[in-house]
Amino acid sequence: MTTADTGHLGWVLDIGRQEYSRALAWQHGLVSMRQQGLARDTIMLVEHPPVITVGKDGHKENFEKVDIEPYFIERGGDVTYHGPGQLVVYFIFNLMRRGRDLHRFMDCIQEGIIRALAGYNVEAKRGEEYTGVWVGSQKIASIGVAVKQWITFHGAAINLNTDLADFNTINPCGLEAKVMTSLQELTGRAVVMKEFSHRLIEHYSAVFETEFAPVELDSLAEALESQAGGYEI
Repeated sequence: MTTADTGHLGWVLDIGRQEYSRALAWQHGLVSMRQQGLARDTIMLVEHPPVITVGKDGHKENFEKVDIEPYFIERGGDVTYHGPGQLVVYFIFNLMRRGRDLHRFMDCIQEGIIRALAGYNVEAKRGEEYTGVWVGSQKIASIGVAVKQWITFHGAAINLNTDLADFNTINPCGLEAKVMTSLQELTGRAVVMKEFSHRLIEHYSAVFETEFAPVELDSLAEALESQAGGYEI
């Protein structure tokens, strides 16, 4: 099925390496813009400096050993880590235009990752007992979203070249740190993040039946600054 058949057009916003607080503010800005019809369904790609985030289902015992102050955020799930070598993918989508089907939306997030990993000869699957994307008994991608008036935000964190030792101060998603893996760990070679991102967006175009066109941050700067409470772009 082509975009012409579905009528879905979207944006992909690659913001490179950015502080977590700034990317979170921009997500909130895009949520407001999407609610007002000022933005299309948007996939934001980002790599964060080291940061710990705790979702609505967070348990203190899973992050009591951390030596940096965690961010307590709106997404579902427990504690996770973001840092260099990890591709974080945020989805600001209007589910009212997608059948109000949150379960299908979550399936599509995971399916895009599974297809992208297959291009590296890695056979992945959706978690059966735990959410996320798994390779055998190891977890390569974590999923956690929030929904506000049918507008989604937050999303997925995919371990590409992640230093897995950085998970050791937490129980990621309530699991032992040793359960985490990365694409580099599985393939034995470093992954070019831009290349993986490009492949991932191609697969998301297929699974979401949407043509995602690149949009520059500069072109959204004024609107995002306004919606994000004056946060400097």
